[in-house]
Amino acid sequence: MDNIRLDFQKHIDAGRCNGAEWIINHKNNTYHEVIGYNDLVKNNKLNKNSYYRIWSMTKPIVCFAAMQLIEKNFLSLDDTIDKYLPNFKNLKKLKLLTSKLDDTIKVDNSPTVRQLLQHTAGFTYNSSNNFLAEAYEEKKLFHSSSRSLEEEIESISGLPLLYEPGSEWHYSISIDILARILEVVTKDKLLNILKENIFYPLEMNETNFFISEDKNKNLVETFEYNSVNSKLTDLTLGTRKLILYGYPANNENYCRGGHGLFSTAADYIKFATMLINGKDKNAKPLVNMETLQSMRCNSLDRNLLPIEITSTNTIKDQNYENDLDGYGWGLGFRVLMNNTPQNKFGVMGEFGWSGYAATYFLVDPINDLSAVLMMQILDAEKNIKKDFYNNIFKNIK
Repeated sequence: MDNIRLDFQKHIDAGRCNGAEWIINHKNNTYHEVIGYNDLVKNNKLNKNSYYRIWSMTKPIVCFAAMQLIEKNFLSLDDTIDKYLPNFKNLKKLKLLTSKLDDTIKVDNSPTVRQLLQHTAGFTYNSSNNFLAEAYEEKKLFHSSSRSLEEEIESISGLPLLYEPGSEWHYSISIDILARILEVVTKDKLLNILKENIFYPLEMNETNFFISEDKNKNLVETFEYNSVNSKLTDLTLGTRKLILYGYPANNENYCRGGHGLFSTAADYIKFATMLINGKDKNAKPLVNMETLQSMRCNSLDRNLLPIEITSTNTIKDQNYENDLDGYGWGLGFRVLMNNTPQNKFGVMGEFGWSGYAATYFLVDPINDLSAVLMMQILDAEKNIKKDFYNNIFKNIK
């Protein structure tokens, strides 16, 4: 823990980080630390159990809820999505990954629930570097803080797919589509599904798509890392940036599948730790072990590896690293399959995910280990997370 704290202080002193909070559970020991500030002028110290926009760390929670409902026979992994969302019948795809939007052909197979979980269904993100992503941006998908999840998904259904389902791994808005399917099959709102099946059993009382106004003072401000100046700055808005996605704090009707949840480090570590054995603190299973194992083992064919996430501002120069090199993908998580020069210390089978504003979690079932890191920095300097990760696995006993 001393090494982790020293590394964070180094990044804070260099202006790469304003503050961070982390929790590590190892066997029966818990380490909870916070360092730094909630602003750039260092007037306000960052406090434990602050609220964070966890961005894509929403996805594993939604994926877990989906697997619970699959166990209960609400839906099946191999169901095509048009079974529940009829607007997705008769989909087309771009003729080539580099094709423009008017150069399409019919898909051979409809995307499935499994492919949504795998990010192989054919969708993309506004920030990706392709013509379909440009169309997402032109339609301002997910920019609104007031449009319903149903409305957003209906907008997507009128667009082609980027590729034939199952033929590529491409990080995408597929979990938003999955979330809408969960609403359809249960005839309930996504938040109610998550509360009933995950938040209540795990006592995750501070995780929600909504923050009451009296708690807004505890919401950590978001900053952006400028790699040119190697400094944090206030947010800069521009086209094709995920920061444009609506992420309101006080809209009780708001929900998304791929982002949107607010949480605390103390709350999220409950979810991460549960993923070791699938049970709540009273030893009641939330899913059976077979289901949990299927989520945290690589589910991709070898020809879809290596996986990688790039965007319109990705620069592949001599300093570029694919931080997913060595990882496969399960049904909701990255899964470490082999060590690489970028990851020399991770344990095989370690899994987890991260969020756009530098939130991050990992689970290592072999060593009975879970860890959560909370920050609010867009495009954060990669060594911050790497130092945190390496300190854990170099010193594990």
